[in-house]
Amino acid sequence: MTQSICTANQARQADTLAIQQYRIPSLLLMEHAAQECFCLLKKRLQNARSSVIVCGPGNNGADGLAIARLCKDHKIQCTVFLPDPCHLSMDERIQWDMIQALDIPHISDLEPALKKIEQADVIIDALFGNGLDRPIQEPYSKIIQTINTSNAFVASIDIASGLQATTGKALGICVHADQTLAIDCFKTGHYRNEGRQYSGQLFCLPIGIPDHLHDRLKTALLLETKDVQIPLRNSHSHKGTFGKALMIGGSQSMHGAITMACQACYRSGIGTLTCMIPDCIQEIVGQKMEFAMNLCAPSQDGTFALEGVACLDQEKSKYDILSLGNGMGRTKATELFVEHALKSDACVLLDADACWGLRDQLHLLDREAPVLLTPHLKEMTYLCQKDLKTIQEDPFDTVSTFCKEHPQCTLILKSDFTLIGHQDKLYVFDHANSALAKGGSGDILCGILTGLYGQCRDPLQAATTGVMIHNLCAAIKKDPASVMPQDLIEQIPIVFSSLREN
Repeated sequence: MTQSICTANQARQADTLAIQQYRIPSLLLMEHAAQECFCLLKKRLQNARSSVIVCGPGNNGADGLAIARLCKDHKIQCTVFLPDPCHLSMDERIQWDMIQALDIPHISDLEPALKKIEQADVIIDALFGNGLDRPIQEPYSKIIQTINTSNAFVASIDIASGLQATTGKALGICVHADQTLAIDCFKTGHYRNEGRQYSGQLFCLPIGIPDHLHDRLKTALLLETKDVQIPLRNSHSHKGTFGKALMIGGSQSMHGAITMACQACYRSGIGTLTCMIPDCIQEIVGQKMEFAMNLCAPSQDGTFALEGVACLDQEKSKYDILSLGNGMGRTKATELFVEHALKSDACVLLDADACWGLRDQLHLLDREAPVLLTPHLKEMTYLCQKDLKTIQEDPFDTVSTFCKEHPQCTLILKSDFTLIGHQDKLYVFDHANSALAKGGSGDILCGILTGLYGQCRDPLQAATTGVMIHNLCAAIKKDPASVMPQDLIEQIPIVFSSLREN
């Protein structure tokens, strides 16, 4: 099942529909949630000398109480801390009555509970769920502070208490979880703002809410390996079958960028590849690449000259995809190359400096042929009317809005997690790897995307598959600090082979 990522409101609507429209009792959903959480935490709870389940005044707290009951069933010792048993939801009242009837150890007084938390090996945080929208107050701020200063392993149910489930902003103070067990769906707050640092390792647990409810009640989908579609390669084919690419880039100071992009493209299955470079780097690029045809354009001061665009105009109709940006530099010529490429009938991929070159001519994106864009967060400021802080606060809205305004575009927003948008579709790829936090990494992704598009002619398929391949190439047995761009390029055939076999 592909996992949905939802706002707090979307998650609550799905829960309500499951109860009201599909007649699934809320207590049954709660029991499913508790069982899934318990199964994930069972071994850790069994090995703990002291465990505390900290429950708040709502259904998140009720989930915690149900987990305590399952611990009792499996002869696992734990203590329940419920600070305010006089103000409970209806379902939580039922769970609390069962805790008392089963004589499960429980505390409501603050001071002895804080001592228990300080001594615990495992703490289950079930204080507040996705309904929290106001700053944490006492005594809960004191409880959260004690949890955070303990040496215990902390697992938060659904979302770390104190974290706003939609925005990912801490509401005064927030639990620092080692794991977060998201109920039914991930929340946008797990990924936005402080959500990343407070959530720890994320898991999503199904609880019986019908999957199709999230067809419309979601913000994004989590991209997983099973979603990858490697382009098929029919044995009875020829080089034209797999696409003709023209990759435009390079300069006197950044000739390595276009070289790495072309190497990655060729390793990713393109049929024929031509590299358009400024003539000042013809000799050095020629020594690095024997597999690509070189097309040299006039240069000036180590970069493309303005008159070089005439060379593009003569050649662009021959290709299925044009990529621009790798090592081009931020010059007037870059802007002109972007303009003339977007006036072609080919798919255009704009990376790096080409995103800068597009900033004052966004109207050119409204064309019939597809466009692939691969900005990082700063480069995204060139493509929308938002500053860096605004984009960082809500990248989901940034990508979604852009893709709705430019329906021919497929956007890959690169950060510690990657967002991929196309029209009304939005995907999250959440496998951060510091090995990719190096110069040249983006050029390799550009090459992989170009090679894939040449074979499948589907920009969204190229984007989702390319992002996955790029990340898997970095999952090698080397310290991430020591991974070189060439290591990634050499891994491309291995990753392709593995994905095709599976």
